Amino acid sequence: MLIRTYADITKLKGKAALSPAERTLIDNCTLGEPTVLGDGTRPEGPSPERTIRADLLRYLILGGCEQCRVHERGVQLVGAWIEGELDLSFATAKGLVHLFRCAFDTSLMARQAHLDGLILSGSSLPALDASGFTVRGSVFLDKLKGTGEISLSGAEIGGQLSGNGAVLNGEDGQVLTAQGAIIRGGVFLDNIMSVGEVSFSGAQIDGQLSCEGAEMSGGRGFALNAQGVSITGGVFLRKLKSTGEVSFSGAKIDVQLVVNDAGLNGVVGNALSAQRAKIRGGAFLNNVKSIGEVSFSGAEIDGQLSVEGAELNGGGRKALNAQGAKIMGNLTLKRLKSTGEVSLSGAEIGGQLSFVGAALNGGKGMAMNAQRIVVSGGLIWRQINSIVGQVGLSAAHLGDLVDDEQSWNAVPSLRLLGATYDNLVGPLDLSFRKRWLVEGAKLRGQFHPQPYQQLAKFYRETGHRHEAREILIEKEKEQRKAVRSSIANGRGKEDSALHPYVRILGNWLWDWATRLVAGYGYKPWLALGWLTGMVATVAVLANLTWNAGDFAPNSAVVLTSPDWKAIADGPSANPAADWSATLAPGKDFETFFSLAYALDVVVPVLDLGQTDAWAPSPARGGWGTWMFYLQKLFIVLGWVVTAIAAAAISGMIRRDD
Repeated sequence: MLIRTYADITKLKGKAALSPAERTLIDNCTLGEPTVLGDGTRPEGPSPERTIRADLLRYLILGGCEQCRVHERGVQLVGAWIEGELDLSFATAKGLVHLFRCAFDTSLMARQAHLDGLILSGSSLPALDASGFTVRGSVFLDKLKGTGEISLSGAEIGGQLSGNGAVLNGEDGQVLTAQGAIIRGGVFLDNIMSVGEVSFSGAQIDGQLSCEGAEMSGGRGFALNAQGVSITGGVFLRKLKSTGEVSFSGAKIDVQLVVNDAGLNGVVGNALSAQRAKIRGGAFLNNVKSIGEVSFSGAEIDGQLSVEGAELNGGGRKALNAQGAKIMGNLTLKRLKSTGEVSLSGAEIGGQLSFVGAALNGGKGMAMNAQRIVVSGGLIWRQINSIVGQVGLSAAHLGDLVDDEQSWNAVPSLRLLGATYDNLVGPLDLSFRKRWLVEGAKLRGQFHPQPYQQLAKFYRETGHRHEAREILIEKEKEQRKAVRSSIANGRGKEDSALHPYVRILGNWLWDWATRLVAGYGYKPWLALGWLTGMVATVAVLANLTWNAGDFAPNSAVVLTSPDWKAIADGPSANPAADWSATLAPGKDFETFFSLAYALDVVVPVLDLGQTDAWAPSPARGGWGTWMFYLQKLFIVLGWVVTAIAAAAISGMIRRDD
């Protein structure tokens, strides 16, 4: 029987008559006093002493009537068994609806209802449908036990929504739904235990969202769905244990997101999604343990993102995905343990990116992908514990690169193609840096010179010119080695009639010559050393040959003259010396000077007259024979060294400064 007036109550006779508990409730409601039934605990079943009919309760919640006017304080009921369906849909309650530690045997309906406040703390009910209802004050569901969906979709709550310690079971469906709701005073779900999806998607929360210590199980779906939510306060998920995805994709959070010490299991999806979220005060995932991808892809974070000490297992997906994210502060991954790719490609980080003490396991794929990343404050790559998989920094730009040797030695595969950095804070040891570059400058077996150019640029700009030259020389060496390798693999075969091995040999000889003679153009003074050495060698050999008597005038006129023939055919051991002596016939001929002769032979641009005047004679002895052929060799070598030196000085060999 629907009770609308006090007359309807007076008509209740016999078994339908009011029970003592119901009469007490009516009396207390008119006085504004709370009604406590039994010992005030939540009843396990119906009893005459504690059962209240839902129709009577509705009558009182709506304010009663002229004959039974409910006090402005509303209904305050503790420890009751509510029998029948309490339907407040489209109704307006008078005063507070306080149903503390009550048990409902049927779902509570309050669609489009208007209430001053709702308290169901400690109560139990099969379900609550309060879609679109309006509450001027707060809604308290603390320690509520629900066995079905609690729906607050489209609701407008002027105060807070509190469900601390609630135990809700929606099985495979939604267990708490506040999609599109407007909540003025914050949401508090600390220590809640839920089975089924908890949803605040599209909601507006003018305060904080707190689920600290909660245990949420969404199965293979969402454990917590806050997609597109707008929160003017912070989000606090400390020590949250979730099964199913926790999603803040597209959310706007005006303060911070705190997920420290949480355990997140995405089952078949992401463990945590904050894709395209806008977080104004930073995000903290310190000591988080997750299975499934943790995603901040495309997110905008005005503070820092801290994942310090976390253990992230992508479960076949990326462990951490911050592709395209914009982080104004630091991205701290200190002591991170990851299984799956840590993807930061295209991200912009205003502060530092720190991997100190990290252990990254990308399996056969990428351990860390930072392609096209921009880090204004710098990358800190120190004290790395272990790396399995590839580390990619291709096209990255770093303010500072702060590193150490052992951390790079832990990287089995490195990509540095196109990476740039303004400053290098780490070991400048050339042997280490050369090994670092050899690994980082290759992609799919192809050599790329840019990493060498970048390191040389840093060395040069910081005054380490020797180191810069050595790196550029190493670049040329590796680049030419790569050219020979490509020839061996058939590159350019159609463009040349020469056999590949001939081309390789020619390339190797030119490579060897330019490296030794001029350091690929970066050490042109080496050519002077080679020329000096060759001049000294030729001078010594020429002097020995002269003293052995194996030189002769390089003139047909002299050689056929009677004076020369007389001395040359005579007993003289050194005809050239005797013929050109002070009192001899050739005293006015060009005087032999071994050093000048050596300069004439070795340096092609010089003409000191020595080679025009004198020549070694193979017919006169062993020294003459050797010197005859060595002279030709040194003439060729002199041309080669001089040509390389000229090319080095003019910049024809080296490709940059």
